[in-house]
Amino acid sequence: MKKRQIEDAGIIVTFVTLTDMVALIQFFVIEVDSIRFYYFILPSAVGALFGVILIYTRHYYRKSKQAEHFEKVAKTDFLTGTLNRYAFYALIKSEIERSKRKDIAFSLAMLDIDDFKKINDKYGHQTGDEVLVGFCELVESGLRATDHLNRWGGEEFMALLPETTLEEAIFITERIRKKVSENAFGLKEPITVSIGITQYSANDTIEALIERVDGAVYDAKRLGKNRIERR
Repeated sequence: MKKRQIEDAGIIVTFVTLTDMVALIQFFVIEVDSIRFYYFILPSAVGALFGVILIYTRHYYRKSKQAEHFEKVAKTDFLTGTLNRYAFYALIKSEIERSKRKDIAFSLAMLDIDDFKKINDKYGHQTGDEVLVGFCELVESGLRATDHLNRWGGEEFMALLPETTLEEAIFITERIRKKVSENAFGLKEPITVSIGITQYSANDTIEALIERVDGAVYDAKRLGKNRIERR
C-alpha cells in the first residue's frame, strides 16, 4: 500500500472516529436506554464524506502546486531563475503586438559581463555560477516590476523594457551598469558589464531587434567595455 493511500485511509478513519465519538457523547447526554449499531451509520457516513472532501482538496492542491512548479521550470533558467529564451521570445512577440495595437514604445537591452571567462579560469566554474546568480539579483533590483530579465546564454542577458523609449532605457541601464561596477560579487577585483540597447520601430521583427541590440553590445565591447551603446 502506497504512503499516500495510507495517509488517505488514515484521514477517513480519523473523521469517522471523531463523528462516532460525537454521536456517542450525544447518546449519553440524552440518556438513550440502548445504543444500537445502526445509530452510528449516519455520523460515520458524514465523517467519511468530510474525509473524502479533505482528501480531494489535498490532492487538488498538490497537483496545482506541481503544475505551477513544472510551468516555472519550463519557463526559467535553472541556475539564475531568469526567463529562458522560449519564454522571453513569447514576451517580445506579445510586446510587439501590443506596441502595434496601442502605438507604445518599448526597448530591449543586452547585458554582457565583461571578461567572464577570466573569472571562470581564475576562480572556477562554481564561483562563476555564484557571480551569475548575484549579477541577476543585482540587475533585477535595478529593473522595474514591469521589466523582464532573460538569460540569453552563458554570461549574456536580455532585458525587455515595456513602455520605454531609448532615452529612458539609457537611464535604467546606466543605473544598473554603475551598480554592477561598484560590486565585486565576493571577488578581489570589480566586475563590469557592457550593455547594448535598442528601441522597437514599426515593422521590426524579433530577429531584427535581437540583431540590432546584439550589434550595440558588440560596439560597447569594441569601444572599451563597461559602457552602454545604442543602435
